[in-house]
Amino acid sequence: MAIFRKKSDDSSPKEELKAFKPDPVKASKWFDHAKSMADSHQYASALVYYANGLKFDPDSISAQENMLAVGQQHHKNGGKKISSKDIKQLDGPYPSDKLAMAMLAWTGELEKSALALKALEAAINCEKYSLASHLCPMILTLIRRGKKVNRSHLLQLKDLAGECGEWDIAIAAGTIAMEMDSTDSKLDDELKDLAAQRAMAKGGYEKAGGKEGGFREFIKDADKQRELSQEDSLAGAGGSRESSLEKAKHAYETSPNVPDILNKYAQLLRREGSDKSLDEAERVYRKGYEDTGEYRFRMNAGDIAINRSRSQLAKIKHELQSASEADKPALKDRHEKQVAALLDLEAIEYADRTEKYPTDRGLKYQLGDVAFRRGDLPTAMECFQKAKDEPKLRVMSGHYLGKCFAQEEWHSEAIAEYKEVIESIDASNKELELEIRYDLMVSMIAHARAERDSEIARDALEICSWIARKDISYRDIRDRRKEIDQLNREIS
Repeated sequence: MAIFRKKSDDSSPKEELKAFKPDPVKASKWFDHAKSMADSHQYASALVYYANGLKFDPDSISAQENMLAVGQQHHKNGGKKISSKDIKQLDGPYPSDKLAMAMLAWTGELEKSALALKALEAAINCEKYSLASHLCPMILTLIRRGKKVNRSHLLQLKDLAGECGEWDIAIAAGTIAMEMDSTDSKLDDELKDLAAQRAMAKGGYEKAGGKEGGFREFIKDADKQRELSQEDSLAGAGGSRESSLEKAKHAYETSPNVPDILNKYAQLLRREGSDKSLDEAERVYRKGYEDTGEYRFRMNAGDIAINRSRSQLAKIKHELQSASEADKPALKDRHEKQVAALLDLEAIEYADRTEKYPTDRGLKYQLGDVAFRRGDLPTAMECFQKAKDEPKLRVMSGHYLGKCFAQEEWHSEAIAEYKEVIESIDASNKELELEIRYDLMVSMIAHARAERDSEIARDALEICSWIARKDISYRDIRDRRKEIDQLNREIS
């Protein structure tokens, strides 16, 4: 909805903008919704939810990384760009609003380096230098991977990477641009300056400060610096991240009960990604929750534990694919136990969160999903019924609710639920229609067989025909068609 305001003249007093104050608790609700959408392959919706959460907590490294990962899935699945309406509704007076807008626009079209550069610029303007450092090597790779390398984009990246202290990336981008136009003397001078700044940043200038011509020692071999820059850039921002982590660790050890300090330290540990750093991040978060009572730390610790369990499961799956026949039984047993352990962990985590936030329908959906996979149908049905009240969860929740009814062999209720869900399908969840209609057909077959209902059997045949016309290879649709024909003969 557009809001029109009267144009104020210069003489009118201006209302002073209040300082931005992050709200991680409010952001976590958006991030939880985003995870629900992503788990259900609703990637565009997930990106919108993540962007809304970043408005309230632009420092959340896990949300930034998850948003980029979902963007990659969205791109792989041929997802369309995010609507301008969804992007504009994020607008606001703060740099964090602009960052959310830029990140949403880019993750909806990850192949667009122009949008990536806008996201990087927004991160710098928002003073989110950790995010900016993370994006720089990604954007360089994106530009170089284009069908035609855009020199203008390389020069923009050079400048932006320099602003956030990513000298290796700045030099690498400038070097490629220089190779595209070797007559650019201004750029040649800028590259020498960048090489000097990198040397000073790494402490070399101070070491040579006592020598005559010590400063020039670092810029006289700029050509060699540029020759090595692309090789150096493969290391990304590792050095700066290590320095940031050490500073954050020192700050945490000095003030372990200050929420912002412990959160920053734990986020950087998560970004490191090693088993040791993740264990430490979980410990920091759990202690932070005990010391401060801030529930977001309890949730972050739970997310780390869940992700660790999922990684272990993925590792077993990978081993199973290449295992010999003799080793498969033991691996299958490990796989089953790990699946059960993951489900138990997820059930505990999401039950705790729904107790903390009883009106959050996104959490209800997540708990319902876990309960369904565990075979706890009463809990699943209760959760999906409540989650249906959220418009963006209505189709997915209703679909799962129908599955619950079907598993209980309440086929009349399942049929009614599936039909209601189909009426709610729109462009954002059109890809679910085939699966929902298939499940409706299966329940109709079961109901028709149990009740000897020829009308329902004909309806099942009609849906079967619709699916076959859409995709003749879908699941066992050929066999289902034969099954329905046989059923109609038996009833008549």
